[in-house]
Amino acid sequence: MKTSLLLLAAAAAFQYVSAQSGGNQVTSGTVKYQETVKVEIHLEGAGAEFANMIPKERKSNKILYFNQDAALFINDKEAAEDENMAFEGEGGMVMIKTSEPDNKLFTDLKNKKQIEQREFMTRMFLIEGSMETSPWKLTGNEKSILGYSCQEAVMEKDSIKTVAWFTPGIPVAAGPANYNNLPGLVLEVNYNDGKRVITAVSVEDKVDVANLVKPKEGKKVTKEEFQTIMDEKMKEMGIERGSAGHAEGATMMIRISK
Repeated sequence: MKTSLLLLAAAAAFQYVSAQSGGNQVTSGTVKYQETVKVEIHLEGAGAEFANMIPKERKSNKILYFNQDAALFINDKEAAEDENMAFEGEGGMVMIKTSEPDNKLFTDLKNKKQIEQREFMTRMFLIEGSMETSPWKLTGNEKSILGYSCQEAVMEKDSIKTVAWFTPGIPVAAGPANYNNLPGLVLEVNYNDGKRVITAVSVEDKVDVANLVKPKEGKKVTKEEFQTIMDEKMKEMGIERGSAGHAEGATMMIRISK
């Protein structure tokens, strides 16, 4: 009952603010985010000694283009940097190069559809499906992000807690990655107690509609088909479904032989 009342209160506040704004609210724009992902490292073989030398988290920059009808979440290629690491020890020399895959997520907000371009194990896939209905619950907590008054929403699924902060001041049900479907734009996400954190670093009320295009590269599959492909490959690598890397974190597995 408390949750229902909170949701009704949020909806009422959203309608009130919209009515008072006279149509001058931000309904399209560009958001830049910084994403921090905790990395779970598995080193096997002669170079296992290097495990403690490899950074345990990875930072990257993302962009969300949005208007009332659609949103596109992509890598910020201008700010992207490939990481090259080299380590030497008794087990030999290890060289690691990491780069951001060309992943894209297009959300048709009007028709509740999504198209995701996803790179997995050097293969590109085009995943089509409907927007998921996330079981968000509003807590009533508030804070300011980049000058926008934000409200807290919490989702608990499969024993994992996700906290999102959205602003009714931008009445668009979009956000980074799949964190959306709230009565306002999502500016911050904390998944699984910091395993993945996405925070807005800038918001502009301008968007080039030419950027809001559907991704086209990759083999077309359903969400279920892609999940099966990913599960089978991860199983081959010895990673069980539900681990940090198989969900919203990241797993780096390296096997080294002399």
